[in-house]
Amino acid sequence: MTRIILTVAVLLFHCLTFSQTVKKENYTLTIIRGKVVKENNQTFWITPATLTNNTKDTLRYYSMSCSWQSFYSVDNNKLQVEAKNCDKNIPIILTLAPGKSRTLKIRLLMRQTIATSKIKFKIGFNLMKVSGTHKEFNFDFEEQQKKKNIIWSNIILR
Repeated sequence: MTRIILTVAVLLFHCLTFSQTVKKENYTLTIIRGKVVKENNQTFWITPATLTNNTKDTLRYYSMSCSWQSFYSVDNNKLQVEAKNCDKNIPIILTLAPGKSRTLKIRLLMRQTIATSKIKFKIGFNLMKVSGTHKEFNFDFEEQQKKKNIIWSNIILR
């Protein structure tokens, strides 16, 4: 009986730790049009994306040392967040002070068949908050794939 109670307690703690819900008003992701560039016969839309912490607490969240792009997605199937090949890629913890923002340039690979004058999209960020005592090695790769805590940006219409 003790073993069952202990197992249930561990499973409950694990679920509470990784199943955090993110209130949309607490954090915002804002994008601007950016610019379109051509490189090596490919077209990219480089879009600055700004994550803002609207709370009174410091935000601690997971990212990756090299492939931070994997936390971002786009809602238009004619665009794709550019992935990077990495030699060394490990989980890291980033912090964002209350009321502060962090801006990254997201490179979206565009399909050749679309006209940039007729496109609509928004970018999502999978915010995986870090609990108090968690460290980089507590990162859950399976949880990242679930993308349960996506914060969607404003819409870009061109």
